[in-house]
Amino acid sequence: MQNGYYLGVTFKLLNLLIFTAISLGLLAKSKTLNPIEEFFIICISGTLFLLPWVAFTKAKHLRVKSYPGYVLRASFSIIGMVAWIESLKSLGANEATLIAYLNPLFTIILATLFREEKLKLTSFFGIALCILVVIYTLKIETDRFNMQGMFFGFCSASAWSFYEIICKKQSYAEHFLTQAFYTLLFGMLIMLPYAILNNTFNKVIEFEVIGILGILRVLNIICLFLAYKFAPINILAPFGYFRLVFMAIGSFLIFHNSPTLSVIFAAIIIIIINIYIFKIQKLRTE
Repeated sequence: MQNGYYLGVTFKLLNLLIFTAISLGLLAKSKTLNPIEEFFIICISGTLFLLPWVAFTKAKHLRVKSYPGYVLRASFSIIGMVAWIESLKSLGANEATLIAYLNPLFTIILATLFREEKLKLTSFFGIALCILVVIYTLKIETDRFNMQGMFFGFCSASAWSFYEIICKKQSYAEHFLTQAFYTLLFGMLIMLPYAILNNTFNKVIEFEVIGILGILRVLNIICLFLAYKFAPINILAPFGYFRLVFMAIGSFLIFHNSPTLSVIFAAIIIIIINIYIFKIQKLRTE
């Protein structure tokens, strides 16, 4: 069980790292395409990347119990990613990530409501403390604080929480590549009418970059599935706060945007809390 938890945390951190790479890639290339169009092309490239697997296995893994579940998951992934990119544009990478810290809290609350996990008091107080750190830091960063960015950040955090709950439910029975294929396929089909109306295919598209982001999206879905396969939500949720560290480093390397001292201080506190929660939760399950 201990090794399983460590594997779950490792895959969760890989999921966050890949998500950060996709986010910064979309933000850097959002010149000719809007976020919906970018995510549409990513879904196409990711689906095409998985077609050899479908052909090799003769589609034997494509029979699933609930197709509506994948439609919902694809819908929430679209809302989550598009709102996230808009939040990055409005607030900046580091500040938008702080608002995204509502995601673990929403995920644990939803998991409790759907009776997917039991809410442990240690996790609740740890996340509550992290939220207080986030709120205090945002109050300091008032120059980047605006209602539009807050709205998009809130929508993104809520959508990704629903997405992760669906992923957790599907991780019990569905093959991880099946999850990736249907999430990308249904996402592409949902956005197809918008892409046609906006004449997306006639715009300047950097297919090499978008293709790489599509492959990263496949890996992102797989890592999230494997994380929930090896560890419960109440163990993994607090580690979502490591996104700030990844986003701060990526934002600095690509945009030369250094995080403020208050953001760095908040990240250090949150990491310490996460490590403490993980150790307490692990001891209680032994």
